[in-house]
Amino acid sequence: MNKKTTIIALLSSLFLMLAMVLVNLIVTATHHNKTVWATSTVKSSYENINIKTKEAHEKRYDIAIQYPVFQQASLNKKIEQYVKQKESGFLKEVGKTDRKMRNEQPASLRLTFELVPDSSGIYSVLFNEKTYITAEKNRILNETFIVDTAAGLLAKAPDLFINPQKASTALHTPVSINEAGLYVKNGKMVFFSDRKKHEGSVPLRKAVPFLKKEWRDQLAAETEPQAEPAGKTSRKIALTFDDGPNPQSTKAILATLKKHHARATFFMLGSRVEQYPELADQVVQEGHEIGNHSFSHRNLTTLDKQGIEEEIRRTASAVEAAAGVSPLTVRPPYGATNDSVNEVIGAKPLLWTIDTMDWKSHNPKAICRIVEKEAKDGSIVLMHDIHQTTAQSLDEIVSFLQKEGYELVTVSEL
Repeated sequence: MNKKTTIIALLSSLFLMLAMVLVNLIVTATHHNKTVWATSTVKSSYENINIKTKEAHEKRYDIAIQYPVFQQASLNKKIEQYVKQKESGFLKEVGKTDRKMRNEQPASLRLTFELVPDSSGIYSVLFNEKTYITAEKNRILNETFIVDTAAGLLAKAPDLFINPQKASTALHTPVSINEAGLYVKNGKMVFFSDRKKHEGSVPLRKAVPFLKKEWRDQLAAETEPQAEPAGKTSRKIALTFDDGPNPQSTKAILATLKKHHARATFFMLGSRVEQYPELADQVVQEGHEIGNHSFSHRNLTTLDKQGIEEEIRRTASAVEAAAGVSPLTVRPPYGATNDSVNEVIGAKPLLWTIDTMDWKSHNPKAICRIVEKEAKDGSIVLMHDIHQTTAQSLDEIVSFLQKEGYELVTVSEL
């Protein structure tokens, strides 16, 4: 009896080993809604990611689907929901057109995917769907998901962004983000059309401010410092404008910057952004940066932590609603800061190295002289776009700096 038990145990172990040697192949068949599925799961070339295949071959249709399986159940649930939507949508179409298909070839659904890895557990999953219902009714579609395996996040391309349409126009993507495929690779976001006829990339560092917070925090780590083109070394200065936007002077400043192909940073008050949202949007669409200057211009050092957070949060919300971008730099009113302010901001505040005193002199010539005297590589110039005299001084300032070989950039580009 013991010998027989031992033989049975050995045979069981051998059977188990053979099953594992077959590349973890699992074949099952289920009967659901008259569809018999054959499924298999194999290891992918990426650690901790498997590939699942589902096939169904019926008289009226053929289905072949592949999708990734991650270690995180929450990610798999979302992927499986997407796959089930494709299955049910296809079967519903087949049911509606069944009579017309009697003398035609079977309908078919092919759903395949490509996995594009980036560092730190970020993957882009590019699904390709080929559907044939009838000769007149067939399509090829691409849909992409960005997956963060470390954080357990998954989203379609448009869901990464605060406002996909505003991001599309500001970043000059080759295809609208609402309609584009997207993957992240080597510090870039690559956008493409359904049939990949149009493809173009945007540096991730430029796209980060347009992302929702949960993705901004994750993808910011994937950005790389902007490299100077080979053989080119330029001196850089950042012009910054506080306290706006203002309907008259901010518009005049934008016109001058556009004339000279120069970029700048506008540290805006949330209360004024709520009054003039179209100006905040224009600033972003024309390639400039928006920084956070509090909501009501209160001295943040006089507030408790909750009060500081409220001033920063309300401004960020106003800018996001108006321009589809989050202000990632903070300049406290009056440059006043302390440990509590720094803790809320999460970093040292962005101050300045040249104070034009434009708020005091209201003299375009005096403003120009200060910049001309103190300008040097890496300078951050403080001005205020609520004063018409500042707007009047800008053409001369920009002309002088560019003649001296300075590139006018945003504070994040310094």
